[in-house]
Amino acid sequence: MVYGWYEDMTVGDTDIIGEYPVEEDEMVAFAEKWDPFPFHVDRQAAEKSIHGALIASGEYSMAIKQKLLHIKGVPPGVMASLGYDEFRYLGPVRAGDRLSVALEVLEKRSSNSKPDRGIVRVRTTLRNQGGKDLLTYIDNVMIAKKAA
Repeated sequence: MVYGWYEDMTVGDTDIIGEYPVEEDEMVAFAEKWDPFPFHVDRQAAEKSIHGALIASGEYSMAIKQKLLHIKGVPPGVMASLGYDEFRYLGPVRAGDRLSVALEVLEKRSSNSKPDRGIVRVRTTLRNQGGKDLLTYIDNVMIAKKAA
């Protein structure tokens, strides 16, 4: 189980959550407000860019990832994200993509100073319908112990 209580998580646990259909209107509206690079908002400019077509803002991709994580409901033990390591954009998100999130528990350790919690490192990967990884990072998450 990924993102439960600390005791319920085991190194090697995996989960796949999704899918989210990327619609051009939503993708462009987000970029117009938050990240208006021409290849995010202008079809003609995007076609002339190295991308050859409109692509989603990286922030929009992260927003979809977050939405997908909440599909299963708010995880009971999650207290906070302590930050991301090894964050990489591996490929563009495009209109028409159907995205999912893959999770893998990499490491876990009990907190030395707070016995009611632990730290879990989770590889988080956003993928398209073809199984291509589009972004990945390691999330360092503070997880409560249910025994506390």
